[in-house]
Amino acid sequence: GLGSKGQEPVLKSMVHSWLVQNDEVIAFCVARQSEGGDGALLVLLQAALQPIR
Repeated sequence: GLGSKGQEPVLKSMVHSWLVQNDEVIAFCVARQSEGGDGALLVLLQAALQPIR
């Protein structure tokens, strides 16, 4: 990010790591420009086996 070494996108790489480690995440991708572009992700989650109450 803005204050990181080499201005690397720190949060983006952390979110990627969290998503690939989570068994409930089926897929994810960067959103289209009209949906937020590089600043947004679309995440497909596995359906819960039991209803959440």
